[in-house]
Amino acid sequence: MLLKKHFFVIAFITITISSFAQKRDINTVSKNDVLEMSIDELANYELDEIMHLMDIVGASSIEELYELLLNKNVTSASKSNENLFDSPLSSTVLSHDEIIASGATSLEEALRLVPGMIVREKTNGNYDVHIRGNDNLPAKNMLVYSENMNTLVMINGRPVFNYSHGGTLWETLPISFEDIDKIEVVRGPSSALYGPNALSGVINIITQNITNESALVSGNIQAGSLNTYIGDIAFRKKVNNKLGFGITGNYEVRDREREELLIYNGEDEDGNPLFTLDGNKVGSGYYSVDEIGRMYNGPYQIWEPFMVGDQTYDINTSFPNPGQSKERMGLNGYLEFTPTENASINLMAGYQNSESLTSSMGDIPSPYSTKIAETQYVDLRADIKDFSFQANYNGGTINYLAGEEGFELDNTQFSALAEYNFKLNKLSIRPGLSYQNISYDDSEHIAEIGNGYLNKKSTINIMAASARFDYNPTEKLRLVAALRAEKYNHPDDIYASWQFIGSYKINDNNIIRAVYSRANQSSFIVNTYSNYTWNLKNRPYPRVMQFDGDENPELKTMDMIELGYRVRPSKSILIDLEAFYTRTSGFGALMPNYTDVNIYNALEVLTDPSGQTAPISVPDSVNLKHSALDLISKQLGATISIDWVVSKKLVLKGNLTVQKTTLDNYLQNSRDEMILHFATDATTQALTDLGYQLATGAIAPGDIPDVVKGSSSTLPDILKNNYTHKATPSYFGGFSIIYRPTEKIEIYPQGYYYGDQTFENQYYDVPLSSKLIFNTKVSYKATKSLTVYVNGKNLLGNTSQEFAFMDETPMMILAGVHFKF
Repeated sequence: MLLKKHFFVIAFITITISSFAQKRDINTVSKNDVLEMSIDELANYELDEIMHLMDIVGASSIEELYELLLNKNVTSASKSNENLFDSPLSSTVLSHDEIIASGATSLEEALRLVPGMIVREKTNGNYDVHIRGNDNLPAKNMLVYSENMNTLVMINGRPVFNYSHGGTLWETLPISFEDIDKIEVVRGPSSALYGPNALSGVINIITQNITNESALVSGNIQAGSLNTYIGDIAFRKKVNNKLGFGITGNYEVRDREREELLIYNGEDEDGNPLFTLDGNKVGSGYYSVDEIGRMYNGPYQIWEPFMVGDQTYDINTSFPNPGQSKERMGLNGYLEFTPTENASINLMAGYQNSESLTSSMGDIPSPYSTKIAETQYVDLRADIKDFSFQANYNGGTINYLAGEEGFELDNTQFSALAEYNFKLNKLSIRPGLSYQNISYDDSEHIAEIGNGYLNKKSTINIMAASARFDYNPTEKLRLVAALRAEKYNHPDDIYASWQFIGSYKINDNNIIRAVYSRANQSSFIVNTYSNYTWNLKNRPYPRVMQFDGDENPELKTMDMIELGYRVRPSKSILIDLEAFYTRTSGFGALMPNYTDVNIYNALEVLTDPSGQTAPISVPDSVNLKHSALDLISKQLGATISIDWVVSKKLVLKGNLTVQKTTLDNYLQNSRDEMILHFATDATTQALTDLGYQLATGAIAPGDIPDVVKGSSSTLPDILKNNYTHKATPSYFGGFSIIYRPTEKIEIYPQGYYYGDQTFENQYYDVPLSSKLIFNTKVSYKATKSLTVYVNGKNLLGNTSQEFAFMDETPMMILAGVHFKF
């Protein structure tokens, strides 16, 4: 609370000072300065000033000037700075000012403005983010496999990927809106350019440079429903032509609409409740933390307390703030040094801590869990003419499942990348070398070795060599090829990724492109090194489950063919069409490997002449191993997006993606169903063998033990082909309207929608209905430097769940200010 109080005091002082700010002098701006402006900034100028800006960039009309601002430069698509219209890949640039104007309350929510994105809210401010889908695969498993492990997220080219389980922990990103210059999104496999885990694409968050035009102080603060407070502030100073520095800070806290938590899998096959609460039979449902602490599954307490040293862990440790969905803060420092015209050095460092209540990454009776993280980073980037170098360190502690032993890990990640861009007439060649060292260690957070998943420091090393070729044989034709080879310590193998692109610019208003690419996923720490014996306390059987990793895994690989067409039917309209086909294989998951059973009435079964006695067989122990699956996902889809600057007062945007995903070698069984299959087969085999021995006289009835052991690893033979995968909606997209009736008022209605989908969980399937989420932000520019606004979320009141088992989406009203001077 003290931090929050000081934060808003500083913000208030800043807002007061901001009323004295000066706007940019149009007589001193360059062509590049104008092209870097946003449409929001352009609205600050009078008509005669806009005419002068048109002259600077050579635009013949206001519409042409707006069109130039629509097509921001993009670097993530091909690692070269180029106009978005000429980008050879399916890419989108989301500017800082568009994010602020939209009323987005988080980076993840802002991605709903980007075509091809699936963004579902789990709990207030916590999101599930995917590019084009292929999510919830493999299905019929734990919630952790719903995490997006296919998209590489970066900050200034620095990977912020979670190599423990895979995916991105968005709440742990240290930056916020006032750090961001733009977000570049590339759709489609891009490992050849950016390394592993860029299967479905790349999200590169690019921070602001410090220039003479940078605001000294800027910030964005909003507060409203569900005790939601979101704020960030930035201070930047250009000391001289060579040196600049900046400091930013952000804070966010949000509540849920309820404090109760869902407990699931509480019924048997006939629908009878399995749990008891204060002596009463209960099943799946929402319960308070106190009630969950008193619940039993037969004789076993659902959330049984345990000790680690002198510390007791129980349900209250797992959910310290059940009514709060998220709390996070971040601090960042920037130092920019430009010793010469052709050299620059950028140093960035920061710290964050966070606590979020979101979907579980473990196997517990509730789909909810608390993640707690405290991390820091340092990132160095240097450019000297055509040579570039980047090195960074990420470290800290992340507890993926608070209150459960073995899920708290210390992590260190180091990466380095060096590239050189050779320019040979019409050909440029960009070779590169990179190295990543990723280590996670749980040994400091467990009572004794053996209680954790890793029980030691475990490391993944990735060495890679890459090359990018960009050839323009004519003014219209462009050929791009990117190749990359990665050497892993686990698996001890080399994986190749590539990207072959051809684009043809028919004229200034039409361009076509074709892409063939391959990308691969990396190995993950838990999947590779797990060695954990779980003596279960909250289920009647099996009593022991052994989890093993695979140190020589098959890595997931995606191949894509994509065709694209961009057209400007007029100078103020941009239409982008993209059609894609992907094939993904190499899926892996923690799967039952074999099951041991105890048979308690073997003699009665074998000596019953009627054959009516059913065996009493109970799984005793289960071995689970991270295993490669034969699963293949095939996706066919298309996206259309339209940007139309109608006038200075009105800008329209919209996008729609349609897709169909089919699966081959699809395993219909959940983990528990596979354990039951193994147990049934083990029982049948054990009794058959024993019966044969009785029949042949090899064993006498009196020699049959009271408990007969059996074991099986025979997989069920019920794989399906051409199975329609319904977890990815068949259509999704969004639209927005920017309307400025006066120079001071801006109205930004924005909608995001998706079709029906079905989430397949290890316990049961969860249908999710189609949905339209409609938001509107209304802003009033009180001064050139101060804007006040009201921000409405989910104004249609469609509160249905967006993610299986998680919270309903609340309707929210927030008020805020944005300032810079």
